[in-house]
Amino acid sequence: QKKLLLTAFDNLKKNGELVYSTCSLEPEEDEEVINYLLAERSNAKVMPVKLSGLKISPPVLKFGKMEYNLQIKNVIRIWPQDNDTEGFFIAKIKKG
Repeated sequence: QKKLLLTAFDNLKKNGELVYSTCSLEPEEDEEVINYLLAERSNAKVMPVKLSGLKISPPVLKFGKMEYNLQIKNVIRIWPQDNDTEGFFIAKIKKG
């Protein structure tokens, strides 16, 4: 997933945006992947995700010994029990 996200990001034009979303709620597949992108690409910026009508939860900013980039505060998690849905992770990335 890390390599796929890097490839997608690298193919964006300047000021282009992409959405990275998974149906996983595991930090290793979500925040850690975004953290990797931010470490590899200094022109990546995590934009706030805004969805109306759903209960959203904040991201994981620390997992085990890992502390993630503070830009990750802009991603969201959707828990199954909160919305009668599957679980989702959503991040919006802009290329500077």
